[in-house]
Amino acid sequence: MDAPEVRPKLEFTVTSSADVVLDQVRRALDQHRDACTGRVLGSTVEIGVVATERHFWSPQLSLQVESHEDGGAIIYGRIGPQPHVWTMLVAGYAIFGFSALFASFFAYSQWRLARPMWALWVVGFGVGMAGVVYGTARVGQRLGADQTERLYRLLRDSGLPSPRAER
Repeated sequence: MDAPEVRPKLEFTVTSSADVVLDQVRRALDQHRDACTGRVLGSTVEIGVVATERHFWSPQLSLQVESHEDGGAIIYGRIGPQPHVWTMLVAGYAIFGFSALFASFFAYSQWRLARPMWALWVVGFGVGMAGVVYGTARVGQRLGADQTERLYRLLRDSGLPSPRAER
């Protein structure tokens, strides 16, 4: 069983050139216009859910298409929450993680001075809240799972391999 990922990474190569891949994605976006929205800017592709069905936990698929030395293309991508949601999650990790780290330094100082180590409560709180942020991200992933499958279906329909096709 794979370790759970908050923002799964995609990476695969195809025999088609980068230009052909980008054209395939454009055609798939036109076909799925009622379910997905997206744009191709240079070698970058951003695909999301249509605005009428978008909610806080709706996923976004970002792809980078580059030419491969063997004549094909290599595609790198990430699927995750909208940028503002991702920023909020990272900020939560940072705030609670640094709070726990600095509180552990303070608790160590209290221990060395033979003082009551009340800062350990802050360490526990910070670690617990970082766990809550992670759990929230996992719940959000489940709430957006149907829309994630829709984005993967667009990949399959464009002729690109989908990571969910094997599962």
